[in-house]
Amino acid sequence: MAEHSYLRTHDLAAEHLLIDLGEAVTELHGLAPDGQNRGAVTLVKQGGLSVVLTHLHAGGTIAEHSAPGTTTVQVLDGQVRIQVGDETLDMLAGRLIAFDARVRHSVEAIADSTLLLTLAQAQS
Repeated sequence: MAEHSYLRTHDLAAEHLLIDLGEAVTELHGLAPDGQNRGAVTLVKQGGLSVVLTHLHAGGTIAEHSAPGTTTVQVLDGQVRIQVGDETLDMLAGRLIAFDARVRHSVEAIADSTLLLTLAQAQS
């Protein structure tokens, strides 16, 4: 399988960067190491914006954490459970959740799942 440039570099080399998410998901699934519950690749990191494609195997987790800036989690496929404070949200493919800066949350994959995470740098 040919390695795409966005898997080698994530900086914008021109005024735009076009990424085929379907291809990126297929390649990420192929890169996921055996025995690990998750894998990720940064697609874009530029000017305070990061876009990260993440795959979680069923039962895999992202431990409770917060980000310094606004964050979104979009479920591309599968199903995850997101814990925000006392609230538990079941997220299916096609759903997106946004968190304000410093909001603590965790993620658990109910099924094999692919997420698109967008993180914005904290505003001063």
